[in-house]
Amino acid sequence: MKQYPVINLIFLSIFIGCIAFFLLSSSPVISDQMITIESSDTAFPLFDQVQYQVQDTVEKEGTHGKKLYVTRPFGYLECTEDSQVNLSIRKTYIDRVSKDKAYIKGEIRNLDDKTIDIIVITFNLFNADGDQIGNAYATIDYLEPKKTWKFSTEPITRSDFKFERYGSIFTGVYE
Repeated sequence: MKQYPVINLIFLSIFIGCIAFFLLSSSPVISDQMITIESSDTAFPLFDQVQYQVQDTVEKEGTHGKKLYVTRPFGYLECTEDSQVNLSIRKTYIDRVSKDKAYIKGEIRNLDDKTIDIIVITFNLFNADGDQIGNAYATIDYLEPKKTWKFSTEPITRSDFKFERYGSIFTGVYE
């Protein structure tokens, strides 16, 4: 039986290349966004972590006197806007579990000396053409002073989802 070392080497190279492609294509996509939020009238500034300049703003979601009701096992809790909060968004990234399932994850820190009753962060979702295809949300109750919330949105199950942008942040107090 003749050995063909050149052909074996080619097949081995192709096999290793396929494995490397599979591993690289299934790894999570990590955003380079670094955001700091400071209390202001209508918007939170977004800072570029490399150049430390304001890139954009995240609109503060105002209720303008309207009430928000949060479902609980015992009924509903009434909530109104709390505009006197100081947060820091440490990082965000997209965790792709599969082609049609992803999560937006990150960390938000409460910089205040008081507990924040509720935080709702909204992300706008986009396809490769830049068209908005939906929203994703993350919510927490009772973020304690000087504590960090490691958030995750509900699963995003759109196979055409490519990137996200911050939509708004609601901070509230329970009545």
